[in-house]
Amino acid sequence: MRIFKYWIAYSNELSINGFKQISTTYGGSNISKDEAIKDAILKLNNAQKRINGELVTNRDYEADIIEEIIDIIDKDNIITRNRYGALVLNSKKLMFIDIDQYSSSISDLIFRKSYSQKELMLRKIEKTAQKKEYHQLGFRIYETAKGYRVLVTNKDFDPRSYESKRMMRDFNADHLYRWLCRKQNCYRARLTPKPHRINLKKIKVIFPNRTALQQQELTNWLNEYEVKSQRSSSCHLVKEIGQVRTNEAIEYHDRLSGIQWEYSLA
Repeated sequence: MRIFKYWIAYSNELSINGFKQISTTYGGSNISKDEAIKDAILKLNNAQKRINGELVTNRDYEADIIEEIIDIIDKDNIITRNRYGALVLNSKKLMFIDIDQYSSSISDLIFRKSYSQKELMLRKIEKTAQKKEYHQLGFRIYETAKGYRVLVTNKDFDPRSYESKRMMRDFNADHLYRWLCRKQNCYRARLTPKPHRINLKKIKVIFPNRTALQQQELTNWLNEYEVKSQRSSSCHLVKEIGQVRTNEAIEYHDRLSGIQWEYSLA
């Protein structure tokens, strides 16, 4: 999970088929800006080696999450603000499964008139969670604006492991979310509303290298965002299955997501 306190942009020439081209990348570090520059230099050097055929392309590289750190729960759970202003929980081991679409089956021909799509989604999630291979796990199931969020509470998972990939597939997780979990080597859960769902104008959060004017614009926007967010929840807890446990990160998620409020989902 590449989330750092310091991010520095670094530019240098790369030679591509005999032509020189300026390329820029960001380096990150939790120690200092100097260490962040070293990280960026290493990235560009490796890029040149791959261009030269000296280094095999690494399809399993760990992608940067260049977002401002807002809070640190512990070394494995970090809160950041994403590009459109919402707070996000990034976790190395706490598995969140994002489910936005329902995979229909033949049995739906029987039940589709009796149940809404969300009800069918929930029935399938419950059925999957009760499978023999998952009966020892504890699940918290949350409803979101588009679907459901499933949290495994009593076991840690490596986002790149076969077990994680299998569970994502079995629960019909969103395909983009699956890909991002592998590339970023972490699970992510949005804690606060999407701005357009609370009738708030869009903003692009500039990070790093925010100017004083951009900081003032963001501060003004955040003041309005926090006011409008007070009447919305990002998810509601609807069910628990199995050996459910809790910890500081789960409690943080539930508190900021507003699961106890009877507010609209945003």
